[in-house]
Amino acid sequence: MEITGPFTIGTLQNDMGDYELHLNFTTEFRAMNLAQQADSFQNYINNLINEIGRLDENDTNRQGMLTILQVAEQLMPHIQANEIPLEETIVISLQQDNPFGNITLQN
Repeated sequence: MEITGPFTIGTLQNDMGDYELHLNFTTEFRAMNLAQQADSFQNYINNLINEIGRLDENDTNRQGMLTILQVAEQLMPHIQANEIPLEETIVISLQQDNPFGNITLQN
C-alpha cells in the first residue's frame, strides 16, 4: 500500500545486515510555508491513522505503516517548530533488538 505524503521512503540494508529507512522530504513540501507544512504533516498523520484502521491486524502492510506513523508522530513537533533541515535525509536504523530504530540526520 502506498500513501502519498510529505516525504519519500526508501529502504536499504547496511553493512551490518540491518535495514535502514531513508526519509526525504518532497520538493513540494519544502516549498510550503511553515503553517502549510504543519497542516500537511498533520493531514498525513491523520490519513495514516485512518488507513491503518481499515487494515486487518494480519495485513502485511500494517506493521510498516505503524512504524511510519510512529516516526511521523515523533517528527511532528519538530516540523511545527521548524527544527528539521528539510533538505537532509533522515535515516532510521531498524535493528533486530530495537525494531523502531534510532533516528539520525545525514547530510
